[in-house]
Formats: sequence, C-alpha cells, structure tokens
Amino acid sequence: MKYAVPVRGNQLMLHFGMADEFMLLDIDKNGKIAGKETIGVKPHSCHTLPGELADLGVSVVLAGGMGMGPRMAFRESHIEVVLGVTEPDPEKAVLAHINHTLENGANVCDHGDTICDHHH
Repeated sequence: MKYAVPVRGNQLMLHFGMADEFMLLDIDKNGKIAGKETIGVKPHSCHTLPGELADLGVSVVLAGGMGMGPRMAFRESHIEVVLGVTEPDPEKAVLAHINHTLENGANVCDHGDTICDHHH
C-alpha cells in the first residue's frame, strides 16, 4: 500500500492545494514503512494530481484539508482521502492510520465543500 501526504519541510502541510511537495510512503504487508520519497508537484493542480498519484500506486492520501474538486478527482482515481489530519509527522500519521489510531478532525480547507475555483 502506498500513502501520499502533502508536506513542506518534511512536515504535514495542512492545505492540500497549497503543497508543492508530497511524501510518498510505501507500507509493507506487516504495516511497516518499507520506503519513502518526496516528489515535487505544482500547487493547485487540483484535477491532475490525483491521476498522477494513482499512476504512482498511491491508494490513500492523508491531508489536513482539501476542496471538493480534488476529493472528487481522487474518488474517480480510486484513492481514499482522509481529512482533518493534524499529526505533523507524515510517518507517524501513516502508521497511526494503519493502526486505526489516527486522530482527525474537520476539513481545514475553507472551501472544502465547493468545486475548486482557483485561477490556474
């Protein structure tokens, strides 16, 4: 299983659309981190990034907040989205999600339930 987490300086970036990097974490069959890498992306690539991450084998995205447009695109790409994540360490957040102990709250995106209307 592969996770993607929006980051800045190896820390969770709360707003998905503002991130210019994603940490990708590969999880082995024992629930341990088997590999990780950080990739650069274009901020506000709301509709293309889900497909790109799907092509890389990502099956789960952890984020603090995300608008409706990318959530719909992730759904179409068969990627699970977990919002309201507050754990700043991506590795700890992923391991907590695997162990069903990840605490998450509300979507921190202020336009979370509307279609992405950023000017691209």
